Amino acid sequence: MKWTISVITLTVVLGCGGQIRQLAMETMENAQVALTSANAMGAQEAADIPLRTAQEMLVTAENAMNAGDVEQAYRLALRAYLHARIATEIAIAIREEANAQEVQAQLTLAEQNVDEVLQRLETMKTELEALQKF
Repeated sequence: MKWTISVITLTVVLGCGGQIRQLAMETMENAQVALTSANAMGAQEAADIPLRTAQEMLVTAENAMNAGDVEQAYRLALRAYLHARIATEIAIAIREEANAQEVQAQLTLAEQNVDEVLQRLETMKTELEALQKF
């Protein structure tokens, strides 16, 4: 009976180990894709700390995988992925903020132009009224 339980337990552990290994590998690949995306979005300037953290965690995850610590590799790869996504979102937010500021500046300039046109129109109305009195 003990032998049967041992065989079943070993089978479950080995079966789960293979699944966790596959999950860890996929997560490391996803983290690498997220890092590439973060770099493409300009995270190296905008979100250097989360980006660097993600890169370091991914290297540590690869080292853990090579050392046979699959669970640790999975955890680190997942954290690397999340940090890379954070870096990407920070970069996007900074870029969108800069775009919003540019649009705000253009709007302010347009409002100034409208005010100038309205002032000229008022001046022209006043001059027309003065000419009509003659």
